[in-house]
Amino acid sequence: MVSKVWIAAVAIIAIVVGWLAGYYSKAPAVQTTSVTYSTTVTTTATITTTVTATTTATVTTTVTSRYYPITVVDALNRTVQISAEPARIVSLAPSITQMLVALGLCNRIVGLDQFSYQLLQELNYTSCLPSNAEVIGISAMSPTGFNGDAIILLKPDLVLVDSGFEALWAKDIQKIGVPVYFLYGTRASSFADIERDIKALGEIFDRAQKAAAVVSWMEAELAKYRVQTNVTVAQIAWINPDGSFYAAGNNTFIAAEIRAAGGVNAIGQGGWGPFEPSLLIAANPSVIVLGSMGANCTYALKALDEIPHVSSVAAYKSGRVYVLTGLAEDAVDQPSLMSVYAVAIFNKIITGNAPQCIGTRWFLQQFPSPIPTG
Repeated sequence: MVSKVWIAAVAIIAIVVGWLAGYYSKAPAVQTTSVTYSTTVTTTATITTTVTATTTATVTTTVTSRYYPITVVDALNRTVQISAEPARIVSLAPSITQMLVALGLCNRIVGLDQFSYQLLQELNYTSCLPSNAEVIGISAMSPTGFNGDAIILLKPDLVLVDSGFEALWAKDIQKIGVPVYFLYGTRASSFADIERDIKALGEIFDRAQKAAAVVSWMEAELAKYRVQTNVTVAQIAWINPDGSFYAAGNNTFIAAEIRAAGGVNAIGQGGWGPFEPSLLIAANPSVIVLGSMGANCTYALKALDEIPHVSSVAAYKSGRVYVLTGLAEDAVDQPSLMSVYAVAIFNKIITGNAPQCIGTRWFLQQFPSPIPTG
């Protein structure tokens, strides 16, 4: 990374040189002053004195600023060298793709994962991609699931990866021969972590001001919902046939979304699970929010019945069970710009102003322009 001290020194030198140039530009190149003194005495002699002063100053200043090359440190504490502004990008997570769209970099994405492409389809944003952009099939559950051969063929300048669900790739993806940068992604535990990723991309692409504007927009959206309640919410992503389940633990970004919406995350443990059914029964949440589990609302509600004794839970008894599908589920599951709408969704659920099945159509009615495009 270019030394911040060096940058500060250059800035100070530039200011001083600029001030001098400005100062001297206010004076003519040549200044001549003539003053004549005449003194008459009682004699017939006359003494005349003439003083002439000449000052010439010429200042030529040339200041050249180069942003690249730069050195950055990613979310896995890896040092990454970036020699020039990346013109060809591969994005391997929809949360990252959202950020690239907001920063006005969608037209540089030459490769993206299938989930990113699905997101852009749902948003009707695919036109921002280059005409030859390739969809790369990935599997986060495999150490080589990043599909290295497909990436190499695209000849990218930079590959952007999620250090959470895609952390298994960290060792092998470095072998593809191009710079790879891991963002916090699904490792985020707060909105500060999400905003840190946006600022990191702003640094990489020399768009710090744009990144700061995006973060300010997010903060303004979040400020609308900062009213605390005592409503407990369990967000369940997947339910196994034996009743164990995966859910948002108390140190996850989804827990941060629930808190920002004014709720209390009911899952007292950290991580994503799997958790035993007894944990849900003991937590007794006021509200349960289910993911679609790769299907639909009907399937998800039926899967909930697989958890033993779930009928004794307050949310189940009161009918306060909701299912997320489509863009609504994307907003909740992807730690990025649309996370602010996840907060809005949770807030509407907590206050009883959301339908039981929350999908793309409802989402777009509520939020017609989900990502501010750069």
